Amino acid sequence: MIILERQIKRALNPKWIKYVYPLREHPNRAPYFLGRSRTLKINAYIDGFNLYHSIDALKDNTLKWLNLRKLCELFLKEGDELNEVYYFSAPPTHLPTKMQRYEAYTKALQGAGVKAIFGSFKKKFAKCHVCGARYVTHEEKQTDINIAIKLLQDVFNDDFDKAFLVTADTDLVSTIKTIRQTYPHKSIILLTPPNRAKYSHELKQNATASLEIKAKHIRRALLPNEVNFNGEIVKIPAEYQRV
Repeated sequence: MIILERQIKRALNPKWIKYVYPLREHPNRAPYFLGRSRTLKINAYIDGFNLYHSIDALKDNTLKWLNLRKLCELFLKEGDELNEVYYFSAPPTHLPTKMQRYEAYTKALQGAGVKAIFGSFKKKFAKCHVCGARYVTHEEKQTDINIAIKLLQDVFNDDFDKAFLVTADTDLVSTIKTIRQTYPHKSIILLTPPNRAKYSHELKQNATASLEIKAKHIRRALLPNEVNFNGEIVKIPAEYQRV
């Protein structure tokens, strides 16, 4: 009993702890105590094709073999702890050569601790504005919806304190607004892909903070040439190899 009393007195000493009130989304949660420095849990949500096309514009294929978990670690602050990293994309099944590289990359990412959530490509019939001819193209679907659903699901389940959102897609503005209004104690940190910050004004306005991913960050976060994925050795595609 004496030992318990000492522990309580020590817990109530402001030199040792700070008092934290229950979070809004869990009104029945009892108050709890944390040590002087609280670790903040970070989840990352990455718009795969949005990031890919910005890297493609850099004209350096070696940057495409990117370790997304390591990239996110470069933006952590003291006291941050990277939890889950989610990669949202769609397999280009209509492009066999690209599909091979895509499969290798997504396996390598999962081998590096990234969770992949897939959408799909849908056929789309388009018309040439010049000659009027009709042709078939493919359009990526579900990625922005999948990101929005996963963000909302995780914030509701109190799965993160801060979220890294890697995108320049303004379709996600409403999702950011909803989270910031409903859960104001949660932070949404926008990480804009290379050279896409100028297209992300509305996203930056609504995020808690924004930072830009630059080529120098990507060069520091490349995957090794071989990655183990569930016992399978995944090798870097020849197009991505560094000379």
